Amino acid sequence: MMTGRAPILALFAATTVVSPVFAESDIVVAAQETAAEVTPRHAEVRLIKLPSLTFQLRAAIHCKGEPVSVTLSVADTFSTQDRDQLAGQRAAEASLTVPARQLPMAASSRFCVEDDHDSEDELLIPGFATAHASLRCENEMGVTMHYASAPLSVRLSCARNPSASDQESSLDR
Repeated sequence: MMTGRAPILALFAATTVVSPVFAESDIVVAAQETAAEVTPRHAEVRLIKLPSLTFQLRAAIHCKGEPVSVTLSVADTFSTQDRDQLAGQRAAEASLTVPARQLPMAASSRFCVEDDHDSEDELLIPGFATAHASLRCENEMGVTMHYASAPLSVRLSCARNPSASDQESSLDR
């Protein structure tokens, strides 16, 4: 999963070099694409049940003053880092495992259909959910709040049971 890390790091490098003249305080949030395996569904069922999904989030932060807290969230799942955890940091990271009940179901008529090996085995859903971030800053003028959000992408793969002929051919290798 390290392949998606370089573009995210480049985004944060660009955002942390912003001149204080243009941005007194700000936050930018990004996430890597998340992957999950799902079991094949019956042909008449159009909705795809998802498992819990883990999202890797990173927020670049900049306060005019001191950061008090950063909260990263997806649906009703969140992680908050306080002043002590943020001391001297330019970014906050969190790994959030979101329960399936907090996620929408995906819909596709051609993905991972049971007994239909011509149906797609992979499905990319861009903008499937949204990551939210909030940054609380404090200085001599008072406390300010700053917000950001980013769409989350999920790549689903179909966990088909290998057929007997597939198992035999893999044993022959």
